[in-house]
Amino acid sequence: MNLLEQTLSSIKIPDAALPHTVDTVLTTHTSMNFGRLKEVLLRYIRITGERHPAPPQTSVIISCADHGVAAESVSAYPPETTLNMMCNYLIARGGAANAVANYANAQLIVADLGVNADTSDIPGLLHKSIARRTANMTAGPAMTRAQAIRSVETGIALANERADHGDRCILPGEMGISNTTSSAAIVAALLELTPEEVTGRGANISDRRLAHKIEIVRRALTVNAPDPHDGLDVLAKVGGFELGCIAGLILGAAARRMLIVLDGANTTSAALIAHALAPNCVHYLLASHASLTEHSQPHALRRLGLSPILRLDIRLSEAAGSSIALRMLTQMIKIWDILDEAKEGSPLSPPFNFPCPSLCPQEEKTTVTFAPPSASAMEACQYRLDNLAKPIHSLGYLERIAVQLAGTTGRECPPSDLGAALLILADGKLFSADLSKILSAITADTHISVYLLSTPKNMSASNAARRAADTLARSHPLLILGAAGAGDDALAGAINGAAEAGSLILPGDTQSDRVARKYAGTNSSLRPYILHIVPDMLTADTEMPAGIAGILGTEIVRAALHVVNDMKTFAETGVAVAIDGAGAGRQVRGHAKK
Repeated sequence: MNLLEQTLSSIKIPDAALPHTVDTVLTTHTSMNFGRLKEVLLRYIRITGERHPAPPQTSVIISCADHGVAAESVSAYPPETTLNMMCNYLIARGGAANAVANYANAQLIVADLGVNADTSDIPGLLHKSIARRTANMTAGPAMTRAQAIRSVETGIALANERADHGDRCILPGEMGISNTTSSAAIVAALLELTPEEVTGRGANISDRRLAHKIEIVRRALTVNAPDPHDGLDVLAKVGGFELGCIAGLILGAAARRMLIVLDGANTTSAALIAHALAPNCVHYLLASHASLTEHSQPHALRRLGLSPILRLDIRLSEAAGSSIALRMLTQMIKIWDILDEAKEGSPLSPPFNFPCPSLCPQEEKTTVTFAPPSASAMEACQYRLDNLAKPIHSLGYLERIAVQLAGTTGRECPPSDLGAALLILADGKLFSADLSKILSAITADTHISVYLLSTPKNMSASNAARRAADTLARSHPLLILGAAGAGDDALAGAINGAAEAGSLILPGDTQSDRVARKYAGTNSSLRPYILHIVPDMLTADTEMPAGIAGILGTEIVRAALHVVNDMKTFAETGVAVAIDGAGAGRQVRGHAKK
């Protein structure tokens, strides 16, 4: 029995008894609606078989390979970009994978599965090359069946190695110019869909090149006629070595009871291959985010029965979305630990302190003015983002957040450790011990200061909230707003005060978001100072009080700040720039614009 056969026979459906018990406790012990975030927690508990698992030790594994179909000019970037980016990960250390590994505190592992170059002198690279590249799938199979098996077994072996090192989670990623063409063909073959239904823009190609790419997918499917009932046949005929490796990572992780968090269309198409070989592997998968431009991903996720918890418009698979989902899981583990501890009768720690700003009576403002955000800082930030070593606009909401923060802070690169505070507006009623402990737990290592404001007797709720928000915003460029019984007028006051002081406001719960949308809808000058988290980016159908959703939203903001600070430009890394689409002419490989 070979490694693949051994692995397939080892994949079991995890026991659902423990997650059912946990679900019962969560349902009966709290009125909070965690939505699909609860399902994320329950899935991980089911995988581990532990009532209180620790946050998982994690690796980001980037599999790299070239594709013969790149000769058909289906990408916005030249084929040498695969090698360029692999060097960027390991030498310049300026890729998105580097930034998100830093953000997630995960080990970054880069493997050569079939790059078209001598890679022996690249430090830290795992040498797993099967061939210098796949064959051009428009003229015949991309690889032999033996090579397909080898690529899958390489991923299985890597998963086993990481399990032996204590990892309990893998965030797979890939680098391979033209591999979205292979992904589209894989999904079309396995789900028996048309090229038009599954082919997207990849690295933001032009309309002309997209039409050509669709025809290339059609030609590959016609020439090879892959068997939709044989995952290895599909992989061999229209796949890539790196996609086979990711399928193997999924199978190996499932056999070793590890979590795999999918990131983007390419990792999802690889998951379809794994699912075709071992349907039970789906119990070990988590979908992080939905892609808006790669049409193959929604079809693949439906077949896998997975629903993403984030909508970030990310268009590359370097673990950007999956790292944020991992942080959401970590926060849910903390929440569950607190709630279960309370249920079992353990002594409750005193609620953490809410030091309130000192407020003195002051006249209510009749007019509110907001300074416009810094246009020059926003322009400079956008230019830097466009010239980071990645497809232009490929990090979606993360880029938009970075530009928005550049405007509110007046800095081209707002720092990764930007100060944040949570202001909870209350009506004087006491918090529950559980809520206090939850807030304490999930802000403990996020450097978020928490303040509770009950309206003083000597001023209106609106004025008090405005004054408190203004005070906090002057030392905290990020201000989360939470409601705990306060009225809409208090929230409106806080929004005005924070925006006047130049802070970016994260409405942290349903009421705060509703009020923010109402006032921003009638005042365009307020909009640059508000960042909506739910449901714009966090799509997990959550309804959590007292700013908790906003705390989770800061994870997205922190990821955006790591992107703009940790990644390096084409000029700094020597990576090839776009030759088609929106990036052509905007991205600069030589000296960057000053």
